[in-house]
Amino acid sequence: QLTKLQGGLASAERAFSLLDQAPDVEEVFGAKALDRAKGNICMSKVTFSYDKGQTVLDGLSLEIPFGARVGIVGRSGSGKSTLVNLLMRFYDPQSGIVMLDGSDIRDYKLSDLRNQFSMVPQDPVLLSTSISENVAYGRPDADREEIMAATCSAGVNEFVENLPEGYDTQVGERGLSLSGGQRQRIAIARAFLKDAPILILDEPTSSVDVETEASIIRAMDKLMENRTTLMIAHRTGTLASCDFVLELSEG
Repeated sequence: QLTKLQGGLASAERAFSLLDQAPDVEEVFGAKALDRAKGNICMSKVTFSYDKGQTVLDGLSLEIPFGARVGIVGRSGSGKSTLVNLLMRFYDPQSGIVMLDGSDIRDYKLSDLRNQFSMVPQDPVLLSTSISENVAYGRPDADREEIMAATCSAGVNEFVENLPEGYDTQVGERGLSLSGGQRQRIAIARAFLKDAPILILDEPTSSVDVETEASIIRAMDKLMENRTTLMIAHRTGTLASCDFVLELSEG
């Protein structure tokens, strides 16, 4: 019992240490509520660095209209993920302004701002629970019918039908019982379910083979309809549906 108590105390200490950390960005007093954005993005003369001696983005300006599909390319460390993090306000730029629908994103409530984004990452994080519960992570208040519609749109049903327990199949720790392509489809289903106006695709097909990539791209094409999309990718085939490509180099 004493050993369990000491282990619990150590865990509690780490948890409280995390909760006590100051946030990287602060919500301004009287921040505006934001129900659903249109999806017009503007960055004006944005400069950002993690360390004082290394500038990641240097005077970057761009405009992305609602519904545009934008590919983002550049070597490792060129600022692709940093650009996305600034849009979701995980960091604030040292200078310049980031705007959404004509307003400085710092004027919005943080939770409302971040709720405008859906993200399909390179390596989706799945919970050690069922497939349907993992999809519902995109919007926990969704009902069963909405979850099924999202999984069908993402093509999850194509492989779930062959599983003995169907949507109740346990995916294991970090989804290790599923293939890379199956995990990506679940991440896409989450994005369908969340139905946010801005979509971020971060190397969504880099860890799958060419055949699987083609089927995932078909699902992503449906997902990108009527949404502003930013797609980070290296494979040119993934960027074929983009309206224009932003290449980052030297900030």
